[in-house]
Amino acid sequence: MTETKNIEQFLRETEYCNFHHPTIKRLAIHLAGNASTNKEKAMILFRWVRDNSLYRLGNWQKKASQTLQEKEGTCTNKANLLVALLRANNIPAGFGVMRVDGRKYFGNIASRELTKFVSDITVHIYAGVYLDGKWIKCDPSVDKELCENTSYFNPTTQLVNWSGTEHAIMNLNKNHILKETFPIDSIDSYLRKKAKNGRGIPLKTANILIQFARKNKKRVSSPEEFERLFKAYFKKNYPLNAFFLQIASSYKNLTSKFKKKKSFKPKDVAAIRR
Repeated sequence: MTETKNIEQFLRETEYCNFHHPTIKRLAIHLAGNASTNKEKAMILFRWVRDNSLYRLGNWQKKASQTLQEKEGTCTNKANLLVALLRANNIPAGFGVMRVDGRKYFGNIASRELTKFVSDITVHIYAGVYLDGKWIKCDPSVDKELCENTSYFNPTTQLVNWSGTEHAIMNLNKNHILKETFPIDSIDSYLRKKAKNGRGIPLKTANILIQFARKNKKRVSSPEEFERLFKAYFKKNYPLNAFFLQIASSYKNLTSKFKKKKSFKPKDVAAIRR
């Protein structure tokens, strides 16, 4: 845990957490203006970011002001926006960084066809606030509408309600969390990095899936039924994307088999023969 004497570093502006930007300052004052305590302010800001900045995947190389303007962002972007709004109100705030199983941690909503494009290990970032002498985790990643439409078959997207007194993060399977660091004062080093996987058609498809999940009103009995519904919707409304995704998927399968074959050494054959 970070000692209180170092708390000033959790109030500073960084390149990406640019809370002195006019749009950030105006919104921060507007949202928290009627609250009387830092706890009340923090809870108001948390709920606003959770539900008014919609969750998406993709390019996270955004400043807090850009995320605010675009009204959507990755978990990293949304955490950064929340921290910026908190610091604009002179409330110490930081980040938690998890290394997670990239193909499993988001739960049943993740399409099996798409997870093959995701890194084995990826990063999940959430926010944290220093209130009443202690650090409290709060994760605004998934918006209310997406949660309400998917959590009944996908526990990972259970709505995160934060009381301002206890930790509140995404309902992740603990087995999918490989490492966690909390709190840290800046995630600029993460935001500067370009995504290695999940670009192009797979990324577009993943975000179409998230949009579909957010708006779909037909309740499903299983994750498999949800995936079938999405595939039918995707092929009907995005036929060209579906065609190119099939090509990308076939290519991914071939390259994966080639890598496995390449790593299969003669000594392995001998071991099997024994």
